[in-house]
Amino acid sequence: MNVAHSAPHPAGRLQFVTSTNRASLSRMHKSGRAIRLAPGLYAIDATLPPEKVAYHHRFAVAAHTWPGAVICDRSALSGGEPVEGWLFLCHPEPPRTADLSLPGLTLSVRVGPGALPGDMPMPEGLSLSGPARGLIENAVTRGRPREGKPARYAGLRMVEDRMDEEARVGGAGRVSRLLAQLDVISGHFGTRHVEDVRSRLAALLGTTANAPLTSSRLAARLAGEPYDEHRLHLLERLVGYLQTVPPVPRPAVGGEGRWEWLAFFESYFSNFIEGTQFGVEEARRIAIDGEVPVARPQDAHDVAATYRIASDPVLSQTAPVSGDHLLELLVERHSTLMATRDDKRPGQFKLLPNYAGGYAFVAPEMVRGTLLRGFDAIAAVTDPFQRAVAVMLLLTEVHPFDDGNGRIARLFANAELATAGQVRIVIPTVYRNNYLAGLVGVSNGAGDGQTLVSVLDFAQRWTALIDWSSYEAADADLRSANAYLDSGVAESSGIRLRLPG
Repeated sequence: MNVAHSAPHPAGRLQFVTSTNRASLSRMHKSGRAIRLAPGLYAIDATLPPEKVAYHHRFAVAAHTWPGAVICDRSALSGGEPVEGWLFLCHPEPPRTADLSLPGLTLSVRVGPGALPGDMPMPEGLSLSGPARGLIENAVTRGRPREGKPARYAGLRMVEDRMDEEARVGGAGRVSRLLAQLDVISGHFGTRHVEDVRSRLAALLGTTANAPLTSSRLAARLAGEPYDEHRLHLLERLVGYLQTVPPVPRPAVGGEGRWEWLAFFESYFSNFIEGTQFGVEEARRIAIDGEVPVARPQDAHDVAATYRIASDPVLSQTAPVSGDHLLELLVERHSTLMATRDDKRPGQFKLLPNYAGGYAFVAPEMVRGTLLRGFDAIAAVTDPFQRAVAVMLLLTEVHPFDDGNGRIARLFANAELATAGQVRIVIPTVYRNNYLAGLVGVSNGAGDGQTLVSVLDFAQRWTALIDWSSYEAADADLRSANAYLDSGVAESSGIRLRLPG
């Protein structure tokens, strides 16, 4: 009879030295069959590098050294993961108080309560500090750690940031549960740290905070304008990159006649790539002649309204000068754009989350705060094209409305250009995938916005070369440039957007 055996794990088997195996472990170590992780500790038949072996066995090592220990402090806020190569634990009566160094990982213990209500079970009989306990433990403010060792406690700012996250994800119910857990375990911790946490959690439920806050995120939430820190980080990275790029001005020269039909085609393409698709001749009759097709009156209004904003000498050239002005203009423009679509709540910020391909945009309650702080974040950008890129990213990442966000973002980006007399940016149908790839790249953290800048720079350069003086001239240039082609079909066929001439 054949007996099936499971394949050995690449991290090997953990062996602690005893009086009976000391000699055999020593021989296996000398022969290369055993890796010595620490004094009296070996991994047998491991094929992974020692650092990965130590990481794999970290819970077993911790449980053997400190049975029933709790993963706590900064390691609790990281979900039980090591922080800067250190795993922090506590134990009521630690049999060993010195740090235990393994390859690439150090286990560090302090005296502290064992498992408490709300703590979470972990492998090997360990526990992980529960949410309320983790806040109390990390509210400690102490001096610098010894050289070579990271801070054991996250500090009040990180604790407040975590409170903001808990409130964002779970709302008042989550905060109330944290306060209830706090009451159960408070007797095991210092009164000061418990009250530091309690007062801040209570403030999230409407009580005035009785201590100064160190987290701008929590302060903004308590002020009624929470914001998305991750999106601000993306924006700040883009701004940092833009400040290294020399501006390339492209003034809209040639008089008004040179750009007569740009607004129409800008509006046509902006709607087409969002799914509001008409033939270009039909779109011309809708936007210019006021024709409304019986079968699609709302779609027709989308095209006409976009054109009305893009072609108006005031609306198209009014760029926000402050965060509050940005909010005001967004409401006005969206009210115009979505005037016939009551189901899209014209001029009202979203109440429900929105997504694109599973990617979540800024949460509804963070729209105002993120827009206000985002506008401040791009204050250092003065070049019109670079401001257009930054505004494009801000509005796209926030996605403040139920619908119409892409069109709104492009209108506001172009307002930054038009108000400075620069060439506006048109995104033709064939270039849609390139444009979206630039935005997605920033969202996914692929660089600091280099691809998005390159994509929009090419689009502006291309726009500057099209003859927009008449419908016929523009249409001819657009056809020769492959502008009308479906982006997916064009991409699979190796066809690209061409520069005229």
